[in-house]
Amino acid sequence: METKKKSLWPWLTAMVSGLLLALCFPDWNLSGLVWVWMLLLLPAIWRGNKKRYGFGIAYVAGLVFWAINLKWLWTVSGLGAMVMAAFLACYFGLWGMIAVSFGNPWRKRAPKADQLVKGGAIQQKIAAKQSGKKSGLLGGVLDDSFLSLKFAFINGAAWVGCEWLRGWLFTGFSWNGLGVAFHDTPVLAQAADLVGVTGLAFMPVFMSAVIIQTGRRLGAEAQTGKLRPRLDFSVAALLLALQFCYGVWRVKNVNGWEADRVRILLVQENIPQDIKWEPKASADIRQGYADSTAAAIEKLEKENVEQLQQNANGDEVELKSPDLVVWPESALPLPLLFAENHEGYFIYGETRHVLENEVRTLGNFTLIAGMNEFEADFDGTLANFKEGGQQYNSIAAMKPGGELDRNIDTYRKIHLVIFGEYIPFVEQLPFLRDIFKFSAGADFAGGFTPGTSTEPLTVPVGDGEVQLIPTVCFEDGVGRLTRKFVRQAPQVIVNVTNDGWFKQSEAAVQHMANAKFRAIELRRPMIRSANTGVSAIISATGSSADPITGDRQVIEDENGSPFVRASYYGHAYAPKKGQFTLYAIAGDWFSFLMIGLTLFGMVRARLNRA
Repeated sequence: METKKKSLWPWLTAMVSGLLLALCFPDWNLSGLVWVWMLLLLPAIWRGNKKRYGFGIAYVAGLVFWAINLKWLWTVSGLGAMVMAAFLACYFGLWGMIAVSFGNPWRKRAPKADQLVKGGAIQQKIAAKQSGKKSGLLGGVLDDSFLSLKFAFINGAAWVGCEWLRGWLFTGFSWNGLGVAFHDTPVLAQAADLVGVTGLAFMPVFMSAVIIQTGRRLGAEAQTGKLRPRLDFSVAALLLALQFCYGVWRVKNVNGWEADRVRILLVQENIPQDIKWEPKASADIRQGYADSTAAAIEKLEKENVEQLQQNANGDEVELKSPDLVVWPESALPLPLLFAENHEGYFIYGETRHVLENEVRTLGNFTLIAGMNEFEADFDGTLANFKEGGQQYNSIAAMKPGGELDRNIDTYRKIHLVIFGEYIPFVEQLPFLRDIFKFSAGADFAGGFTPGTSTEPLTVPVGDGEVQLIPTVCFEDGVGRLTRKFVRQAPQVIVNVTNDGWFKQSEAAVQHMANAKFRAIELRRPMIRSANTGVSAIISATGSSADPITGDRQVIEDENGSPFVRASYYGHAYAPKKGQFTLYAIAGDWFSFLMIGLTLFGMVRARLNRA
């Protein structure tokens, strides 16, 4: 069809739809547009027949979306931002190829030859209508509704499959899928504990496809004056209502769970990335975290004294004192050293002095800090950096009491950022270093080694213990990884990150929006400590409000900006029974099902054309 009469409007419509989708996410947060943007894109695709046409229209929409959505990457590399947008738009194009072909309800399908010769399905339908067996109103309504729901399902399932593929292929980039648009609509976000955030993308696509088909049929029927009921729209509305009702019930249910309260102190220094790794700044950064922690605890102690003085009746008073003090990714510039022939870690110089004499003396808490681990050679007296040894981007949990270097547990980051924390085949292809320098503006300093352990870290809290599900940097956006740490015990998710690379862009708030869904998927609260923001405590329903007090638990200034030097004292509530969600048990089962059904439908459609 598109080869006979070329038109510009489908391409312009695709560009507008990509723009509308971009507005669903931070900084704009017009999340309601997630139900609108595809109402423009699908008609533009369905008017065609060829897969290359469907790919092209959807690719244009994806290119506009990613160019806007990833504009924060320009703060690091303009070339990287353009290449990334061009690559990620291919997943839109892949979906467009499916939508324009066997997912297209408007596509003319030639009848099979044997049906014409032998009097197959077409002749049977004609005969049935002539005999009055299927000419009734109900039969027509059911036929139309079934076909409408069928094509809506194909498009929704294919979209979910393409999103999952994007989050997995080449280590994956699951950033800002359609489901993330519900980050400010908590009721609709709760179903993520069943199908994962990727599965939430199904309903917006499914609903849009049904609305478009219903609207087209209503227009045609209005011209004839014969309007019929629309069961397909009723089914779609019912599914959306069920998602809404589940969310209302789930929020109330989860907030009513018995939980261990974990008292948290977040410390955010807001250190610009251009000075974070300067050798001369190392001492100031280290001392800054120590001083800010000391000032925050001193403030809590003053509040405790005031509260005791105001308690004239002698009622029981709860004193504010943190169980966990959390510093962000790479908070301490100097690394932890470890050696195969030594138990524990090596911490030297001023770093050891500050930790032992200025931080650990402030109270009976566990310090959680992002640090790098470097392998060392130990001669029995001193440990020295080992040339070519293993290097890890880690979380260090420094527990109270005992010797510092023997009372540290670490988690080593598993999901490394490609071309950020490592470059594949860089030794075999040295020119990749030059490409990295050209795009990032800095030399490649060497890659990290991926960790392997998925055991949670255990830390003391009050008279008991709580397990930490550790994540570093963008790992809090990888649900298939975090679910591996879930145990039937009181747990909280801890994320230490540094979005300072992207300055004061929307990267930080987009990162926060994606991170919320790990708390919902696993029903474990999340503690986020970021170098420049967003540092926050997120409840097991994905809310940044304390479930009991309603206080907003986010570090931000009076204007709501997260880019501020500050600290925050708040609470996370770890479910005592450690309930397992369907997503924690089965992972991306829904996405796999959608992929399987899409592939089955493609094979069946091809066989029917044979």
